[in-house]
Amino acid sequence: MTPRQINRLLPSLTSPTLRAWQARCIETALQRLSDQQPHFLCQATPGAGKMLMAAVLTEELVLNGSIDHVIYLGPTTAVVERARETFSQILGHPMHGRLGDIGIALTYQALSFRLKDLKQLCRQGRTLLVWDESHHAAGATAGAAKNIHTNPAVTGANQWGLALLALERDVRFTLALSGTPWRTDGSCLPLLRYMAPGHGVISTSQRAAQALSHPESDSLALIPDFTYTLRDAIQDDVCRIPRLYLIDNDDIRLVAEQHAQRETLHYQSIPALLRHPGVHYSALLRHPGPQQHLLEVSCQRLRRLQEEDPTTAGLVVASSISHAEDIADSLQQMGQTVCLVTSQTAGAHARLEAFRYSHTSWIVSVNMVSEGVDIPRLQVCCYLSHVRTEQYFRQVLGRVIRRRHAQDDACYFYALNESTLRHYANRLFEDLPDEHAAIQLNPFASPTVPAPAICPATDSTASNDPGTSGDLPTIEMNGTSHSQAPMSGCVSLSDGLREMSLDLANDVAFSNAFLARLVSL
Repeated sequence: MTPRQINRLLPSLTSPTLRAWQARCIETALQRLSDQQPHFLCQATPGAGKMLMAAVLTEELVLNGSIDHVIYLGPTTAVVERARETFSQILGHPMHGRLGDIGIALTYQALSFRLKDLKQLCRQGRTLLVWDESHHAAGATAGAAKNIHTNPAVTGANQWGLALLALERDVRFTLALSGTPWRTDGSCLPLLRYMAPGHGVISTSQRAAQALSHPESDSLALIPDFTYTLRDAIQDDVCRIPRLYLIDNDDIRLVAEQHAQRETLHYQSIPALLRHPGVHYSALLRHPGPQQHLLEVSCQRLRRLQEEDPTTAGLVVASSISHAEDIADSLQQMGQTVCLVTSQTAGAHARLEAFRYSHTSWIVSVNMVSEGVDIPRLQVCCYLSHVRTEQYFRQVLGRVIRRRHAQDDACYFYALNESTLRHYANRLFEDLPDEHAAIQLNPFASPTVPAPAICPATDSTASNDPGTSGDLPTIEMNGTSHSQAPMSGCVSLSDGLREMSLDLANDVAFSNAFLARLVSL
C-alpha cells in the first residue's frame, strides 16, 4: 500500500499535528491492511486520541486510492456528532450520507435500520468501516461462530454484531477502535482475530468462518494490530496520572431489631459491612453519609485545582436518574455550579456540548459521559454508580484522564472502598510506570457541610446492573449534621428482619473518621 503522503508529525497551518503513537499506528495500518487482512484493531487507552488517528488514516486511504467512502459507527449520539465533526474537518467533505458526501456517521442503534442503504453505498465504491468503542458489538463465540449462517441465536452475537457481520461482505476494510476491547459477557468481538491455545489464530469474521476451531471462548486471547497502553500514554505525557481514592470507615455499627430484640453488629470496613445480606452496595451509595462525604472531598480537590485553572471541572456518575437529580441538588446546596445531563433531560446533547466550553464546575450524569465523550477540562470524578465492571470502571476513568498542558499531570477519582472496585484499581497497576504504582493510607479532613435528609428512590433507570431492582432496601436518614450528632437510619428488609438501623457514633461517623486508601496511579 502506498506510504503516507503527508508528515503530520510536523506543524502545519492546514492539518493537525499527530502524536507519535498516532503516526506509528497509521503507518502500521497502511502496511497491514490488504485484501488478505482487511480488518485492523487499534487498542489505545481512553483519552489518547483514537478518533483523530482514525480520521487521518481514512484520509490517507482516500489519498492513495484504497477507498472511496467511509462509514463511522459509534455508541451514542454525542460521540457520533463529535466523530462527524472530526472526520469532516480532516477529509474536507460532509459525513451525512447525502449525495456528494464522502460518508456517513451513525450510532450502532441505527445500523440495523440503515443496513440496506449502507450495503448499497458500499457497492457503489470501496468503503472503510470504522466502528468505535468496538466492545459494544458481540460476535460469535469461537466454538459456535461457524453456525452463524444457519442459526445466529446460538452464536452469542447481539444485533449490532450480526449487522456488522452482514455489512462486512460489502466493505473493503474495517477499523475497530477501543480502549477496552472485551465484553463482560465473555463473547468475542466480530471481525477480529483471536489466539486459541493449541489451535493457532482464529477469526470471528464471516470471511474466515469456515476456518474456525472449537475452543471455549474464555480460553481465547484477542490479537490487537496496534496497542497503546496507559503506561505508554503517561510516559509520553499524553494522559494524566490517575490517582484513585477509595473511601472507607473503620468502625461501623449495624443495629438489627427482630421481635423486640436488638442485635448490634460491628464492622471495621465497608467491604465487611457489604457481606451482610441485608446491606446492598447500591443502597449504601444513596446513604447521605458516604454520598455526602464523597461529594465533599471531591469538591475540596476541585477547588484546589481551580485555584490554578478556573476552567477545571468534575464529573459525578450516578446510579439512576433520580439519584443524579439528588446529587445535583446536593452540589447546588454546597454552592457548586452544576450541569445535569441524563437521557430524560431536554436538549441533553446541546447541554453536554455547552458544558464543554463553559465554566460550570460539575456535570452530573448516569451513563451519558461514560465513554467516548471528550471534555478535557474534566479532572475530578466522583464515582457513585452501582455498575461494577472493569470495562465501565476504566471507561469512566478515561473521562478525566485527557491531558491539556504540561502542568496538567494528574486526575483524581473518588469511590467507596468496595472490593470489586479495589480489585480493578489494583489491576490498573499493570498499566502504569513503576514509580506511580503504589498504595498508601491518607486520612481526609472532616467536611463542614451538613448532610441533607434524603429518601432515595430505588429505580434502576439507565442501569445495566441486574442486581438493582425495586426490592432493594430503602435507606431513610433522619439524622442531623454529620459532624455534630450520630447518624441513624432504617433499612427495610425482605428476609425476615423487621428493620435494621445503621448507627455511627460521633467519633466514627462517615464524615469524621473516613479513611482514604490512596491508590497513587
